[in-house]
Amino acid sequence: MNALVGNLAFLEGGGQVGSLMRVHDWSTSPLGAPETWPQSLRSVVGLLLNSKFPMFVAWGEELGFLYNDAYAEILAEKHPRSLGARFYDVWSEIWPDIWPLIEAALAGNASYRENLPLTMKRKGFFEQTWFTFSYSPVRDESGAIAGMFCAVAETTAQVLAEQEARAERKVLADIVEGTDAFVQVCDLNYRWLAINKAATDEFARIFGVRPKVGQSMLDLLEDQPKHRDEVKAVWSRALAGEQFTEVGEFGAPDRDRRVYEMKFNILRDRNGLQIGAYQFVYDVTERLNDQARLAEAQDQLRQAQKMETIGQLTGGVAHDFNNLLTPIVGALDMLRRRGYSDERTQRLTIGALQAAERARVLVQRLLAFSRRQHLQPRAVDIRVLIESLADLLSRSLGPRLELVLDIERNLPAAHVDPNQLELALLNLAVNSRDAMAGEGTLTISARLKTAAKSLKRKSGSYICLAVRDTGTGMDEHTLRRAVEPFITTKGVGRGTGLGLSSVQGLAEQSGGDFRLESQPGKGTTAIIWLPASKEVAAAPSISLEPEILGAKAENKAILLVDDEELVRIGTADMLAEAGYTVTQASSGYRALRLLEDGLEVDALVTDFAMPGMTGVELAQEALTLRPNLQVLLITGYDTGTEHATVGLPRLAKPFRQADLAEAVGDLLRDRKVIRLSSRTSSKL
Repeated sequence: MNALVGNLAFLEGGGQVGSLMRVHDWSTSPLGAPETWPQSLRSVVGLLLNSKFPMFVAWGEELGFLYNDAYAEILAEKHPRSLGARFYDVWSEIWPDIWPLIEAALAGNASYRENLPLTMKRKGFFEQTWFTFSYSPVRDESGAIAGMFCAVAETTAQVLAEQEARAERKVLADIVEGTDAFVQVCDLNYRWLAINKAATDEFARIFGVRPKVGQSMLDLLEDQPKHRDEVKAVWSRALAGEQFTEVGEFGAPDRDRRVYEMKFNILRDRNGLQIGAYQFVYDVTERLNDQARLAEAQDQLRQAQKMETIGQLTGGVAHDFNNLLTPIVGALDMLRRRGYSDERTQRLTIGALQAAERARVLVQRLLAFSRRQHLQPRAVDIRVLIESLADLLSRSLGPRLELVLDIERNLPAAHVDPNQLELALLNLAVNSRDAMAGEGTLTISARLKTAAKSLKRKSGSYICLAVRDTGTGMDEHTLRRAVEPFITTKGVGRGTGLGLSSVQGLAEQSGGDFRLESQPGKGTTAIIWLPASKEVAAAPSISLEPEILGAKAENKAILLVDDEELVRIGTADMLAEAGYTVTQASSGYRALRLLEDGLEVDALVTDFAMPGMTGVELAQEALTLRPNLQVLLITGYDTGTEHATVGLPRLAKPFRQADLAEAVGDLLRDRKVIRLSSRTSSKL
């Protein structure tokens, strides 16, 4: 036993493989029994058996294979049958890959390979593996190369992990490069660690310089201090450890300044320490513009809906209010004309009539802003109208305000209702007077201009009226709401808030437009666009109050129809005092019954809006019975019935006795033949 130990002492302490070597049957091995091994081989085997690092030696002409416990794990199912076997028989499947290296070692040339890929069959199936190893020649006692020695490490797990990591990095890189986001990564010194192409191109586009990895963004923008400070301000928060999302505007205005949504995150190392920050950025300029346009459109829609609602409400209120005003105005007017000797009664009557007139003007303004007033547009000489209004305007403005008229020569006529335009100009002048606090200059100009099509007007020629003051002006918020109904900057009790909205209503209802321009401290300009008329304005005529004594109305009979009793009675009194014979009817049906029963009348005076049968429907039936009957339609307000009343003269409520007498007198004097289509709509 002791002799055996002495001969095989190099096998002692060799672990499991050493134990196997001591009892192994070496009869079939090309190496022979260990007792016959030369000392050079014994030394190598003794070395590898006691090493924890995988090693093997291939010895002799047939390269007998010897290894240690660590290498046995690499062999897997090939252990222990590989012990003492021929090298080729152990690794025949990888022989083409390793033979050149073996051959070089046996020729005296050591070799080293790192992560060499080898397809092995050591577990019953082929698998891809990677190894790092060195092959070294081993010499015998004579100095001749008798074999080769290998120190080896399997790196399969490491290589696969690196490949997976590289694959992940590639996928991430592909995603980053393929995304629409601008991606930047910076260290704590504002130097780029990474930046995708999209971010590089965008940076160059808005700042005019192209960034590179390793550069400092602050150094790159050194000659653009304003933009450098903007960039630093937002990045410094992220580099200080803040994670946040923010919308900001960047870029040189002379190149392109855009709005970006930026999401900043902290960049950490494997130990969790911050080493920088990264951001994902999107250009949201167009999105914000779209949102702003949508908000503006929604606001305009809300305003339009509000105006429509108020307009509908106004129309109804105006109708009822005019019905109430008609008998009041008529009665007061007749009392004034009769001329009481009592001075106090006469004064009170005139005061009440003036108040009623103010109420009538207020209703007209309501109807104007709601686009429901009845207009009588015609060709109007703007120069003549403004110059004739100059004295009244001067008195309204006061002694310390200068009125300047700047009217273009040879100005064509405008197509507009002259009375309503006079009211509009007076309205604007009073607004300007209040804005100038009694001192300044009011300029009214008129020019012929060609305008493109807009939402509220057609393209063509327009008379552009501008009323410009040197007052306090308005800020943007006030200017935006100035034409809204019931909005006023005047004190309580000093304005209804309907002035500008009624001017806008007149302009738009006339086929034109209305605009305000103003800045704080620089005054306000109100611009009215009115369609230019192809007709020539008629020469102005002096209007005399019509004679309303009974002589001219002698033997003239009127059928008066109105469902409002107070209105009907008051109107009948005014007609009777003018000398007409009046028969009253409270509805269209009763009026038709009177005509069918043979009532002879010269004219039919009827309210438009009546329950059951409207004034237009009554006129249709009455003209069927009496084709030569003259018809006057009385309207509380215009409900968009222009098409429904073609051929019918109209008189708007409230009216004075002179207005009524003039309208009926014109009706009977002209005696036009009226023809209404049987398909005429009378929808209220």
